Amino acid sequence: MPHFKVNQKDLRFILKEQLNYGCLCKLDRYKGLNEKAFDLLLAEAVAFAAGVLDPLQEIGESWGARYENGRVFSPPEFRQAFRRYGQAGFTAAARDLEYGGQGFPHMMRIVINDLMYGACQAFNMAPSLTHGAAHLIESFGSDAQKKAYVPHMFSGIWSGTMCLTEADAGSDLAALQTTACLQGDHYRIKGNKIFISWGDHDLTDNIIHLILARIDGAPDGVKGLSLFIVPKFRLNADGSPGAFNDVICTRVEEKLGLHASPTCSLSFGANDDCIGYLCGRANRGLMHMFQMMNAARINTGVSGMALAGTAYQNALEYAKNRIQGRDVAKRKSGDVPIIDHPDVRRMLLWMKASVDGMRSMIYTGAFWQDLAMELPDGEKKEHYQNLLDFITPVIKAFCSERGFRVCETAIQCLGGYGYCRDYPLEQYLRDAKIMSLYEGTNGIQSMDLMGRKMRNCGGAAYLSFKAELKAFLNAGSRHPRIDEKIRHLAGVADRLWHGVDFMQRQMSDDILQWASNTYPALMAFSEVTLVWRLLDMANTARKAIDNGKNIPFYQGKVMQATYYADITLPRILAVLDTCLRKGREVVEMPVKAF
Repeated sequence: MPHFKVNQKDLRFILKEQLNYGCLCKLDRYKGLNEKAFDLLLAEAVAFAAGVLDPLQEIGESWGARYENGRVFSPPEFRQAFRRYGQAGFTAAARDLEYGGQGFPHMMRIVINDLMYGACQAFNMAPSLTHGAAHLIESFGSDAQKKAYVPHMFSGIWSGTMCLTEADAGSDLAALQTTACLQGDHYRIKGNKIFISWGDHDLTDNIIHLILARIDGAPDGVKGLSLFIVPKFRLNADGSPGAFNDVICTRVEEKLGLHASPTCSLSFGANDDCIGYLCGRANRGLMHMFQMMNAARINTGVSGMALAGTAYQNALEYAKNRIQGRDVAKRKSGDVPIIDHPDVRRMLLWMKASVDGMRSMIYTGAFWQDLAMELPDGEKKEHYQNLLDFITPVIKAFCSERGFRVCETAIQCLGGYGYCRDYPLEQYLRDAKIMSLYEGTNGIQSMDLMGRKMRNCGGAAYLSFKAELKAFLNAGSRHPRIDEKIRHLAGVADRLWHGVDFMQRQMSDDILQWASNTYPALMAFSEVTLVWRLLDMANTARKAIDNGKNIPFYQGKVMQATYYADITLPRILAVLDTCLRKGREVVEMPVKAF
């Protein structure tokens, strides 16, 4: 039975009515496209997710990732799907035509991932990482490197990875120990990496690792890291995979979830025979890698939202069909569907608002990315780049955290059945947990938001976000019920700006206390953003209602926004109060007292 569920109307509403994504065709890069082409790609992605990836969810969970004699084996169906994914153009939908891309807006890659992650999170990590690795080569590699690797990766013939983490250097990349020794036109790579998603498998004939290592004699810390292309198999003169390149999988982690996605420990150069090729400039590896890291952070948020989306839809279907209990107000005789019970409706409405708000937040960020990348140089381009910089840690941290909570609430809606494997919700919950840990834990994201994003370039990222939100608040809606919530949001936003000023002083004067408050501060920013996006959707829906479309779909957009604003804005004020309190228990409590 298919597990993947999505309401396509919700996606189209955000893309077409709220964001008007067809307007991107006015940008020079997309002038050969039109909104119908975007709509067609969306329809094709929905069909592929439901028809090809959905069955992989159960297959992958039962098969897992099998580690035998230093090799990793995946379900045969995964290999077929990976190639079809590339051939269909989904891996490189947003990349340039020169190396096999389709030239669509960058946001369409996010929309595709939304659908594919929802259908099979464990599988879609492989093409998503491949896209990121190939795009690194496309951005920073030599012409020869681009021609040798990128087309094969975009087409699904080869795959790619991102290799950062080491046993003694998790989030602290300055401590990386992997080395690179120059020998002619290449480097000898030696070191060990851990927690490498899809680090080894049999989906493709070659795996192209993008790895950070330190060239002999390079400076200590992150300023001495360089980026290297390290294929599992070296390339023959004709470009085909040749000799083994001394990249060995030494372990596959046993995990809570994502059982079909092999999380590998990799040894590079254990036999002193691993060759790597410098990609980009020496000692600029981390700067280059940030392109893939930031994309991965956004996609981690997409993953949380996508799993939450299908979890909500499964809970909604169950609630409509499960007959149990009497109507508390005796409006109906006999047992009723559990969607008639107020507490179930409360959970469903909270999940609906959370998913819709997260999707709008993510799609809006993706829309900003296209404007940041494709507008001509100037203030507008800088403004949208600042917005993207600011929203990235919010999307990563909040959507991974909220995605997990939505999966948890969906289980609660089903009662005891939600805890059983008869339904997919318990797997969603297990698969979703890693998102708050991936790509820099959410605590690290909060320090980035409340630190660098507030101070770099005079606080440009924060100031752009503040200006964008203020523009929405000042515009209003001309509808009394929505305007009331916008005024309430404006008051909370003013309190948030005050909190930022306070925490900036605290960062300078009392950095331990500041660091203990960054996570709740990030959550406050996230909730403000979610309410903003929901009220913006309510505005859009209200216009449709005023134009004669007074149907439940649009009514729901308004009601989810007013409900969520009412239950959330007071809580944001309470959270901000915790950030401003003078108590120092977190930083002063003795270790032995814990």
